[in-house]
Amino acid sequence: MIWIALALAGAAGALLVGMIGFGTSLVVLPTLAILFPTLFAADTALRLATGTTMATMAVGAVAAGLAQSRGGHVSWPLLRLAILPYAVGAFLGPWTARYLPVDVLRIYVAGMLMVVGLWTLRGRSSACGGQRDWRAHHLELSAVFFAIGFASSMAGIASGLFAIPYLSRFAIPLRTIIGTSTVGAALYSAFGTLGHISAGWNMVDPPSWSLGYVYLPAVAVMAVAGAACAPLGVRLAGRMNDRLLRILLAVVILCAALVIAWPSVQWAQRISASVVPELAARREQPPASYSRIASRCRFTSCGASIMVK
Repeated sequence: MIWIALALAGAAGALLVGMIGFGTSLVVLPTLAILFPTLFAADTALRLATGTTMATMAVGAVAAGLAQSRGGHVSWPLLRLAILPYAVGAFLGPWTARYLPVDVLRIYVAGMLMVVGLWTLRGRSSACGGQRDWRAHHLELSAVFFAIGFASSMAGIASGLFAIPYLSRFAIPLRTIIGTSTVGAALYSAFGTLGHISAGWNMVDPPSWSLGYVYLPAVAVMAVAGAACAPLGVRLAGRMNDRLLRILLAVVILCAALVIAWPSVQWAQRISASVVPELAARREQPPASYSRIASRCRFTSCGASIMVK
């Protein structure tokens, strides 16, 4: 049953990419984050989910990037500027996630999904309206590409969800933005996958058929299902209501984010339940200095009363 769910997730992600231009990570990541705890230990399940999602994205992003390159929709000077910060950020993100407590990582992943879900629900257009020349903002672009690669790879989500709206602030044709972002996403997901593999390389008691934090059987199942359904998504692109699809996807993402975050909410409640009574007990006890002053006062008053007698 789990393998059928993985195949359906890969197929649904490919259909969404064909119909509205994005969606693989937004379907695959919540699915894996919910299913993997039934297969693996809680401490490694979410890390495997983010790494496996990244590897699944890499398979599709490389094919899409080659298609965009053949179509001539890639700004190679802009891409050369983005490669290094994208690669460094995408590689360091999984290593940072490795040292986070699993409950903190779960809240971070859920928070990123909520941000993307709300952005999808609003349905902001990526139409270009910027007038700035990107050639005059090399430092800003490098910093933003690094931040996008770093933050996105920690959660295992697609970089284009943030890169395309950002690049729309510049005077660049939309087709060029999408093509350049797609090729950049292929590089991002490839380095992000290497980051997740290396970060989990010395994992204690790794699952069978895993490579670091990448679970290879799940990648294979979702990649095959996605490759089979991607052409259908392209054919359905003009027949489906784009707004309705976005709303449905946003609702699914937000619900999945709540499901992912719920164990960590319970963890936070347990911590508060143990910490708050302790703080209240400390608040009720007088400070040590106050106790010493009070004892001195009692001693002084006793001495005074003896002298009077």
